[in-house]
Amino acid sequence: MLARTEMDGTLYSYFTSTFLMIFALLALGYDSRHPVIVKAVEGLRAMVCYTGSNYHQQETTSTVWDTALIAYALQKAGFLHNHPVIAGAAAYLLSRQHTKYGDWQVHNHEGRPGGWGFSHSNAINPDVDDTTYALRALYRRASYRPETYGPAWKAGLDWLLSMQNSDGGWPAFEKNTDKKWPDLLPMPDAKPVLTDPSSADLTGRTLEFLGCYAGMSLSSSQLRKGVRWLLQNQRPDGSWYGRWGIAYIYGTWAAVTGLRAVGVNPQHQAIRKAVNWLLSVQNPDGGWGESCLSDSASRYVPLAFSTPSQTAWALDALIAAGMRESPAVARGMGTLLALMDKDDPATNYPTGAGLPGGFYIHYHSYRHVWPLVTMSHYLSSQQNNL
Repeated sequence: MLARTEMDGTLYSYFTSTFLMIFALLALGYDSRHPVIVKAVEGLRAMVCYTGSNYHQQETTSTVWDTALIAYALQKAGFLHNHPVIAGAAAYLLSRQHTKYGDWQVHNHEGRPGGWGFSHSNAINPDVDDTTYALRALYRRASYRPETYGPAWKAGLDWLLSMQNSDGGWPAFEKNTDKKWPDLLPMPDAKPVLTDPSSADLTGRTLEFLGCYAGMSLSSSQLRKGVRWLLQNQRPDGSWYGRWGIAYIYGTWAAVTGLRAVGVNPQHQAIRKAVNWLLSVQNPDGGWGESCLSDSASRYVPLAFSTPSQTAWALDALIAAGMRESPAVARGMGTLLALMDKDDPATNYPTGAGLPGGFYIHYHSYRHVWPLVTMSHYLSSQQNNL
């Protein structure tokens, strides 16, 4: 444990793991005033945030994730790479790139450090999702200032490619850990904690990054393996399950945009099935909304209202699939614009996933980031059709 504490004293930069570490150390005879415990408690206190009405103990901070997403979205909307906001975000992300080996190397002997983690204090536990969005955010800076950002961008790309599972998909934290033995344990919820299998959301988003930002195509055997994994893991109804967001809308968005980015034809049967599924779950108001119950129920569970992020994800997938001029997209865009002016349960509903059935995340940036990305894609697709 002590070898895996971060600079702020927390274990892996998570609240849950840290308070369990504190209890373990106390049980081993550590005094409550021991520097390790004192620093760990200080790290937990630093995670408390004021929400405007009360204080909330976060499971972790999402500074790297939020910074990467916001910088990416702003550049999608037209911000130049040398804008002070983008330059500042890029400098911050550069400072948070991992340079140390972590537990990921246990199953990835060839990879070298270069990924990004989720939180500000995370320096040894990178993940695929944060890495792809940090690289998206740094793409233009690396192009215009290769002497400063080029080596970091390449190191991140190399680490990302090294993390592909043998089955062709991408995990979050550790390579090739999708084992069957957790099924034998008398713990029905153990598998999401003890394994890190390929997921449609991470595989799709990685393909989207590699196709749009790394110049890779289906001539790459790695991309062909990723596409094959997605096609093999599409559900019969046309959707994909997303592990780190809610849930089938999220996974389907990531899969469709990833397939399209690497050159899969929009008329491909898998994409048409996904389009039909998305259209079938559109809400009467024109938007999309999915319950957190979906992931624990292992099926799509609708919400009675539409959310900004899920509406944006569905629309982005439909736009990528060539449905920009459809009535469904027109209605959806109108609903998305209306949702931007609201502040109610629809805009505050959690659409991030931690542990199925137990831990969900409300990202305050999502209601702005994903609609901005989708509206940017909507406008750019219009220009491409002129």
